[in-house]
Amino acid sequence: MPAWSVIAPYWPNLVSGFWITVQLSFWTLLLATPVALAIALIRETGPRWAALPLSLLVNAVRLLPALIVLYVVFYGLPQFGVRLKPFTAATLGLVAMGAAYMSEDMRGAIAAVPKGQLSAAAALGLPRAHAIRRILLPQALPLMVPPYMTRAIIMVKGTSLASMVSVADLTAEATRASSITYQPYVFLLIAGAFYLALNGVLALLQALAERHLRLRYRTAA
Repeated sequence: MPAWSVIAPYWPNLVSGFWITVQLSFWTLLLATPVALAIALIRETGPRWAALPLSLLVNAVRLLPALIVLYVVFYGLPQFGVRLKPFTAATLGLVAMGAAYMSEDMRGAIAAVPKGQLSAAAALGLPRAHAIRRILLPQALPLMVPPYMTRAIIMVKGTSLASMVSVADLTAEATRASSITYQPYVFLLIAGAFYLALNGVLALLQALAERHLRLRYRTAA
C-alpha cells in the first residue's frame, strides 16, 4: 500500500469529487422520482392519447446507452442554442434515464393493484385523483419500494458517467489521480469505498422503509 504521502495531495480533490457525486445523486433522484411516478400513472390510468407517446418516449430512452443520452444533452443541445453547464447537463441526462427506468418499475407495482378498485371508486362517485391517492397508491407503494431503491442505487453508480461530460465527480478525480501517479488500484479502491458508503446509506434506507411498511400494514390488518 503506498504511503499516505502519495494519496495526500489528491485527497482534497477526491473529497470534493465525492461531494459533487452526492449532489448529482441527490438532484437526480429528487427530480426523476416524481417524473417517473407521473409517467407510470398516466400510462396505467390515463387516456390512451397521453399514454402512447409516453410509452414510445420511455422505450426510446431505455433502449439508448446512458452515455449517448448524456452526449445528446451535453453536445447536442448547444446545436439548438441551448448551452448548459456540465453539472446541469449531466443531471438532466441522468434524470431522463432514471425516470424512464423508474417509471417501468413503478408501473409494474401499479399494474399489480386490481383495476376493479378504481372502477368501484368511480361508481361510488369518488374523484379519480382522490381514488388514485387514497386507494391505488397506498397499495402499490409497498410493491414499489424494493425495485425503486434498487434502481436508486443503480442510478447513483451511474453518476460516474458524468465524468465523461466534464463533471469533476468522484470517478473523474480518481481517474485523474490514477493517471498522474500510475497507481490506479489505490485511487479506484478509495473511490469504491466512497461509493460503498453512499450506496450503503440507500440500502439502509431501503431496509428501514420495508420494515416500516411491513409493520404498518401488519398493524392495519
